[in-house]
Amino acid sequence: MTWQRPTRRLVCTFAAAGTLFPVAALSQQDTTAAARARVVRTADSTARRDSTRAQVLGTIKVTAVQGSGLSLARPASVLEGRALDRRLAPSLAATIAGEPGVTARSNGPMATQPVIRGLSGDRVLVLEDGQRTGDIATTAPDHAVTIDPMTARRVEIIRGPAGLLFGSNSLGGVVNVVRDDVPTERAARLVSGTFTGQGESVNNGGVAHGSVRGGVGPLSWRVSGSWRTAGDTRAPRGPLPFSDLRGHDVGAGAALVDVTTSFGTWRLGGAARDVASTYGVPASFAGIVLPGAHDGGVYVELARRSGRLDGSWRALESSAAPRWRPRLTQANVSTQFVRFEQSELERGGFVGTRFGQLMANGDALVQYVRHAGVPVRGSAGVWAQWRDFRAEGSFTGTRPGVMRSGAVFAMEEMELDALFGGRAVRLQWGARFDAARIVPLDSTETALVRDVRTRAFRTPTGSVGLTVGAGGGVTLGASVTRAFRPPAIEELFSAGPHLATYAYEVGNPQLRAERGNGADLFVRLARRTLTGEMSVFAMRVRDFIYQQPLVDAVTGEPVRDRRLRRYNVYRAEQADARLHGAEGRLEWRVPRVRGLALEGTVSWVHGVQRSLAASAMAAANAPDWTPLPAMPPLRSRLQGRWENARWSVTAGAEAAARQGRVPPAPETLGRTTCALAASQAVAGAGAPALLPAEFCPTDGWVVANASASRRWIVGRQLHEITASVDNVFDADWRDHLWRAKQVAPQPGRNLRLFYRWGW
Repeated sequence: MTWQRPTRRLVCTFAAAGTLFPVAALSQQDTTAAARARVVRTADSTARRDSTRAQVLGTIKVTAVQGSGLSLARPASVLEGRALDRRLAPSLAATIAGEPGVTARSNGPMATQPVIRGLSGDRVLVLEDGQRTGDIATTAPDHAVTIDPMTARRVEIIRGPAGLLFGSNSLGGVVNVVRDDVPTERAARLVSGTFTGQGESVNNGGVAHGSVRGGVGPLSWRVSGSWRTAGDTRAPRGPLPFSDLRGHDVGAGAALVDVTTSFGTWRLGGAARDVASTYGVPASFAGIVLPGAHDGGVYVELARRSGRLDGSWRALESSAAPRWRPRLTQANVSTQFVRFEQSELERGGFVGTRFGQLMANGDALVQYVRHAGVPVRGSAGVWAQWRDFRAEGSFTGTRPGVMRSGAVFAMEEMELDALFGGRAVRLQWGARFDAARIVPLDSTETALVRDVRTRAFRTPTGSVGLTVGAGGGVTLGASVTRAFRPPAIEELFSAGPHLATYAYEVGNPQLRAERGNGADLFVRLARRTLTGEMSVFAMRVRDFIYQQPLVDAVTGEPVRDRRLRRYNVYRAEQADARLHGAEGRLEWRVPRVRGLALEGTVSWVHGVQRSLAASAMAAANAPDWTPLPAMPPLRSRLQGRWENARWSVTAGAEAAARQGRVPPAPETLGRTTCALAASQAVAGAGAPALLPAEFCPTDGWVVANASASRRWIVGRQLHEITASVDNVFDADWRDHLWRAKQVAPQPGRNLRLFYRWGW
């Protein structure tokens, strides 16, 4: 297939994003806006030593509120160092998949989104240095998260609705990629840098990333860039067409850091970033085409340009004890602007749909300390965002709209040690009030979309968490959260085909906001030979929004679009949903064998929704509660690791159980099936049509992986090389969340070679 690059032009009006409820603002020593989103640090007294070890050895750490000395009152984890190097993939979601509670929903190697506790899209908040990305990854499964994981220094994950502290629409959780685009510390050297490169055999691909930083006095600066290219991905039985990609991610930032005056210490800085990529969205394999798709797939071309400004003030050190009246310790102001464009290209480079978005946001917050019988640290602030979203094309169903939203928030952490005989006890509470207003810029009504009008949403939300040090390296914790998510512009007003999702999408202007209540119970271990975390959770979401495939009440066949008769019609619907599950990670360091450890993770989620009326389901005996679509199966990972400062060797396997809990398929009179590509190929041209993937179960699988790395120092230069093998035995397997699973398998054996040079 050949295609032509279209001429880019602006199709909307403005953009930006920002931090929401920064827990890390509790730290009196935290002086930067970017750093306030870093809510994770090791919990015990050896935090600094363990942090250094993590950078060298790449451990995955359980987390804590920065500066609190106790574990964060919610499930959270960090991926960095060698552990991050071993997991690097073309997309952020594929890189973190396999962490407790985390999977990935794939629509191709690049179009992959993180799934946390079974929730994805607009229910998972993805941040870079505490700011929203400003892309449209949450609006559809074919849209990519515009963060190259190669540029990440660390990735922080908060699981569950406790992520509300960063934004009201984070029922699933929060993923924060830390890069320090705006420098947060004075440069230790005049100039230093890092170069990393990686090659892969499964797609003949490669990526190179370079970063140079330095500074003089209070001025610190940083420049970085990555370039990635890959061909079609190879599956065990052949190449996957339209899965190639290429792109770049370039950024620069500078700041005046720790400028001390008689009024306090100041910091002021800014950064800019340019991201562009072109990637395929596959829809066929071995001659079998996914229902509603083109013969092969489409290409997506995107570009994101952003700029941000950060400023902070920190009070001079004071020996006065805090009083009941708060004493200000720090203030932060941050703003970001983003311009985003995306084109979906058909054969010959014809533009089927072009999206454009401008977004702007800003936040301001103050931090304080006070004494209310016990020491209290807190923060309060405001946040606002404006999003202008447009779409155009030959026949697009996405409607333009403007969304304005804002919030006020406050949070405090109380140290209750004195009330419990010196036992480490922390109580955290947070509250926020959110408001959103969505204005459609096209009020045209269709046969399926009526009453298109401006919608407004507002509600209070909050969170309470408690952690208790039980002794012996054991910490117990619990949290309760109430969250809120207004419907997206696309869920309200869409009325037409979406090329790369193979669907005719219909919005619902009557949708109500989702309101969720969640609870977590967890235990953390931090012993000499045993560390980890286990948690159980439950969530109830009122008016859960999902895409329902429409079914003809007479024939039982899926409804197709009236114009082309090719796309299945999906309509945004609502129903109450319930989710519960468990997840955990445990690491055992083998006694008397220095550096040897066994690590295991497990994730399980069970989700159901109240079914629609029996007539809507085309089934007279529809049950009251049915499985939620796209729920990941029970998944686990077991790995053995031996490492020291120079060497690291790992071997293990990932596995998933069979997922047979899927929504009931309509009682069709036509010929439809969930058969995979192999049996379809045997059946030939007269084979039945394939059902949409959400109605089809998926078999379990086991995939083996291994890696080895070596580090050495020459003068003041660090060198590291890592060789990895994914899917060692070239297993033919299907992921339940892979939208084309009936047609195409997952990648086969992949040899990866990674190199890092730091100077």
